[in-house]
Amino acid sequence: MKEKVIFINNCLPELRKKLPSESVVEADFIRFQDGTGKVVLPTVCRGQDVFIVCDINDRQPNHYSHRPLYPDEHIRDITRVIGALKENPARINLIIPFQPYGRQHRRVLGESIEAADFLRECRYLGFHNILTVDSHHPDIAAAISKHNFDNMYPTNQILVELIKREKLDYTRPENILIVAPDEGAQQRARHFADRFGCNHAFFSKRRDVTRIVDGKNPIESRQYVGFSPENKQVMIVDDMISSGSTIIDTALEVKERGAEKVYVCATFGLFTKGTEAFIKAYEEGIIAKTYITNLTYLKEQPMDGIEVIDGTEQLLECMHALHRNQEDISEELGTKFVPVEQLVRKRVRR
Repeated sequence: MKEKVIFINNCLPELRKKLPSESVVEADFIRFQDGTGKVVLPTVCRGQDVFIVCDINDRQPNHYSHRPLYPDEHIRDITRVIGALKENPARINLIIPFQPYGRQHRRVLGESIEAADFLRECRYLGFHNILTVDSHHPDIAAAISKHNFDNMYPTNQILVELIKREKLDYTRPENILIVAPDEGAQQRARHFADRFGCNHAFFSKRRDVTRIVDGKNPIESRQYVGFSPENKQVMIVDDMISSGSTIIDTALEVKERGAEKVYVCATFGLFTKGTEAFIKAYEEGIIAKTYITNLTYLKEQPMDGIEVIDGTEQLLECMHALHRNQEDISEELGTKFVPVEQLVRKRVRR
């Protein structure tokens, strides 16, 4: 059984380059003038292990409609591919780095729970494996608890590259502090801190629940909780940078509290309001560097003060492990605990 990979539009070009040409199925995603669409596959992939790869944030214009497609349209294209494949493949796997509707993981008043609904739809469509990256709320996997849902973390790659490029002295954890910009990122901050053997802190946000601005309750106040950042190398960690306002506010505050240098580490750099604020923070010395991965669409490259880490090699290793039906893929997923010292030594040996 061979691997066949179908990319939804032009997503993850670095991953495509790493694949042999005979593994890639060149799908044609057609758009009609009335806004509807269809997909045409050059093969039925009979008896193959098919991987459908989709970056829902891909913003490159479709060559039929000449405009970028929205996340919901990319997701609809996934179902179109399933329809074109019918029941010919031996298995169908979904590789969707940025989990759709990740922030709609809980119900508030009359809201829909989009994240859970999407996973249940994937189960109905017949996916054998679903692989995402740094899920905003991993517990959403309970929606399909009896099915294969894997969550990859590119933490190791980000940490090793940051240490190498910034010449960070990881042997002195007392000089390092990990900071979460809000309560939701505390677990991630603890994860980073455990690898360094250092302390961590977080910001507690109070929101005005009586108002909604840009789809969310605005922040009224922020309170710093934890160890002092004074004279420390501070890492602000989160799963994504959306507009980036919370990250920059966090960097400003820890800098005002005496941090020596401030680094930002995030899996996804969405930059929904552009990168200007981050470039300005870099030029003003507020943020020393921002580290993100290439596992979602990036409009602007290169970007001053923003380092892009390649996460597609790890993603490819996970795909191969799924193809082999490997029992334990914790190392490929990056969920196996490895201290920073061992990570760096492993990189040097390579």
